Amino acid sequence: MPIVSMNISDSMKRFLKKMVGTKDYKNSSNVMRSALVRLMDEEGGVSGSTSLEHSDFASLLPKITSSVLITLPKLSSKIEKKITRIEINFHNSIIHKSTFVHQGYKTITYILEDAMVNIQSFITEFSAIENLHAFRYIINDSDKK
Repeated sequence: MPIVSMNISDSMKRFLKKMVGTKDYKNSSNVMRSALVRLMDEEGGVSGSTSLEHSDFASLLPKITSSVLITLPKLSSKIEKKITRIEINFHNSIIHKSTFVHQGYKTITYILEDAMVNIQSFITEFSAIENLHAFRYIINDSDKK
């Protein structure tokens, strides 16, 4: 799935932040995705597929694997709390996690298996964390061709 980027006004940014604050949306991407699906439904562009919830839709997509590696300062409780929150939100996607501590830095590696939409959300959440020493990810091709 391609990643779409666009410029939006400051008032739209404030609106997105307000919507993310509700329990219905995890991040700005989910708000935008939901709005586009509703618009497509109103325009008649999608026939019947909008009746599926996001989680139901994601379960229909092929599963792919991904590797994510992050490095952070060892004693950074603020970052640790953010990481824990992300791990809880994506616990169904994480199939393996390993941690390595060396010379004041902690390196965490995740192996994920899920639909591309969920993996992109996981990566987006991590890329939003400030003060990470390193952040790398690999998305493997789907076996289905």
